[in-house]
Amino acid sequence: MSGADSLSSVALRPWPAPAKEALSKEDLYAQVAQLTSERRQYLRDITEKTLLEDIAAGRDGIVDTVEGGKQNDKEDVTSQAEMLEKLGRARHEVFNKLDWASFAAGNALNVVSLILSRDLAKYPNKKESENLYTPPFQELKVPRGSLGLVKEALPDEDPSQMRAEEKARLDYATRRQVLAMKGSRMEALDWATDTLLKAATDLESNIRKETKYWDEILSISDKGWQMQRTRRGVRNAPYAVKYGPPEASNHFKARGLAPLRMDKNGDIILDPTLTLKPKTLRVRISENDRITGISQAATRGVLDDLAIEKSIQLARASLFEEELFYEMSIESRQLLSYGVELRDTVIHVTVPGEHPTQRKLLIDCIAQDDNDLSLHGGSQDWLAQDIAEGLRILLAHEHRMRLFRRTRLPPPMTQHKRQQPTPPLLRTLLAMFSHLNAVDSLYAYLGAVANTLKSAGLGLTLEATRELTWEKLTAAIKTAESKDLTATDQLLATLIRPFEGKASISLPSSTESAPENITIGTRTYIGPPHFGTEHKITLPPSLLQLLNLEHDPQRQLKFSSTEEVKSYLDFILSLDISQSFLLKEFGGRSVIKSSEPRISVVSKGSRKGLVKEDDVEIELEKAALKATATAIGQLATGAAIESFTWNGTPGRPPLKEKVRSWLS
Repeated sequence: MSGADSLSSVALRPWPAPAKEALSKEDLYAQVAQLTSERRQYLRDITEKTLLEDIAAGRDGIVDTVEGGKQNDKEDVTSQAEMLEKLGRARHEVFNKLDWASFAAGNALNVVSLILSRDLAKYPNKKESENLYTPPFQELKVPRGSLGLVKEALPDEDPSQMRAEEKARLDYATRRQVLAMKGSRMEALDWATDTLLKAATDLESNIRKETKYWDEILSISDKGWQMQRTRRGVRNAPYAVKYGPPEASNHFKARGLAPLRMDKNGDIILDPTLTLKPKTLRVRISENDRITGISQAATRGVLDDLAIEKSIQLARASLFEEELFYEMSIESRQLLSYGVELRDTVIHVTVPGEHPTQRKLLIDCIAQDDNDLSLHGGSQDWLAQDIAEGLRILLAHEHRMRLFRRTRLPPPMTQHKRQQPTPPLLRTLLAMFSHLNAVDSLYAYLGAVANTLKSAGLGLTLEATRELTWEKLTAAIKTAESKDLTATDQLLATLIRPFEGKASISLPSSTESAPENITIGTRTYIGPPHFGTEHKITLPPSLLQLLNLEHDPQRQLKFSSTEEVKSYLDFILSLDISQSFLLKEFGGRSVIKSSEPRISVVSKGSRKGLVKEDDVEIELEKAALKATATAIGQLATGAAIESFTWNGTPGRPPLKEKVRSWLS
C-alpha cells in the first residue's frame, strides 16, 4: 500500500490534552488566527476532503521544493539585506493577518454573546455576562438583548417541499406578522393622535397661564414696583419684585426681594417672605401705669384676601415697620441716661418735662392681627398716633438723605472705616419733648409775669418764639444752599438739628423811645457738644451796670434748667423795678444802699427839721409782685410796715401810686 493510500483513511481528531495543558481562551484565539493565516481560508471551508487534497499536494510540493533546492544551489546566494527585508515584509503580512483574524473572531464572539444575552436566566450575574464580550465592544455600551436569532425558511425554498408542520408554522408566522404590523401601525396612529391632542391642549393651557402671569407682572410694574430677573435655575419664577426700601439698612435690604412664582392656573404665588404675618409699630402712652392712648396700624388687611399689588404694599409696610423698631432698639442703648430702656421687646421712654403724673411711651412691634390694636378710645390716642407717624416720617427722611449723600461726591479716602450712625429717631423725639416742655414752661411763666407787671402799671412788651427755624422756614427754604433737596426734606431736616427758641421781654424801667430787652435763648439737642436743654440770658447795658458786669466779656449767662432761669429773672426784674424804676420816680430822694432789690427814700418828718428814711423792697416770685415799705418811725399810713401784692388781677392800683401813698 502506498503512502497516499495509507493517509486517505486517516481521521483527524484532537489529541486529548491533560487538564494542566488545556488551552486557554487567548491561546485558542492565537492558534485559530495562526491556522487561518497558514491555510489562507476560513475554518468553515476546511473539510476532510480538502485536508486530504492538501496532504497529497503537500507531498508533491515537498518533492518540488527539494528538486528546486538542488537547482537553486547553483544560483547565487541572496544578500543578507535582501533576506532581512523579505523577512520584515513577511512578518508584517503575518501580523496583519493575525490582527484581522483576531478582529473577526472577536466579532463572532460578540454576536453570539449578544444573541445569548436575551436569555437572562442563564446569566444572573451581570459581571459574569459582561466577560463574554471583548473589551472594545464593552466600551460601546450596546444594549444587551438588542439582537435575536429567529429560524425562518429561506426565500428560495419551495413551500411544496416543506413538511406540513413547517408549512403551517410558516403560514401562522406570516399571518401573525401581518396582524402585528397592522396593530403596530394602528397603535402608532392612535399614539400620534393622542400626542398631538395633548400637545395642543398643553399649548393652549400654557398660553393661557403665561398670558395671565405676564398680565399680572405688567400690572405690578405699572404700579411702580421695581422688577428684576431672578438667577437661572429658579423654576416658574423668571422675575422678582423688589418691595423693600432701596436705602434700607443692610439687615433689611436683602429681605426686600421676593420671586413671583406661577401656580398651575397662571396666578402669582407670593413668596413665603411675603406671606408672613405683617407687623406694625405700636405706640402706647402710659400715665401712672395706666394706658391712656394707643396708636393704630399703618395699613390693615390679610394677605390672602388682598390683590397682589396690595399684598406687596402690605409686605413693604411690614418690613418698614420692622426696620423702624430695629433702629430704635439699637438707638435705645445710647440713651439710658435719658430714661430710655428696652425690656421684653418693648422700648420704655420716660417723657421729659413737668407733668402731674408719671408719663411714659411704650413702643413695640406686633402683628397686625393682635387684639390690642382694636382697643382705642383713650384720651391720648391722638398723641400716640402722631408720635407713631412722626417716627415713620423720620425714617423715610433718613432713607432719602442716604440716597442724597450717596449721589454726592464721596469724602476723601481714609484708612479708617467710616461708621454709619444710627438714625436720630428717639433722640429727635426726646429733644422735641424736652424743648417744647422747656420753652412752654418758660414762656407761660413770662406771660404770667407780664400780666402781673401790667396790672401793677408797669408797661413792658413780650415776644416769644418756640423755634426760630419754624418761624422763618419759608425764607430758609427759598435761600437754601442745596437746591437738590425738596422742601419736605428741608423741613424734616430742621427736626434733627438743635432746637432753638427765643424770648424777649422789655425792662419795666425802659421807655418806648429807648427800649431795653432781656433776651432768653433756649437750645435743645440730644448730642454733642451738650446733651439736653440749655438757656442763655443776654442782659441789657443798664442791668449790667447795676450788677457791675459791664466790663465782663462774657455777657451771656448760661442755665441748665428752667427753674434756674425763672429764679434769676425774678431777681433781675425785681432789681430793675426797685433800683431803676422807683429810683427815677423819687429822684434825688432815693438812695441805693445794697445789691438787693430795695431802695431807701428820704423824706421830711412830722416835726420841723426832722428827716426820716424809709426802705422799699420789691420781690417778684412765682409771677406775683410784692412791694413792702418799712419805716424807721411811721409811714404816711401810720403803720411801720406796709405791703401789697399784684398777681395779675385787673383793677389793682399802680405800683408807683401805692408806694407814693406810703411815703408821702
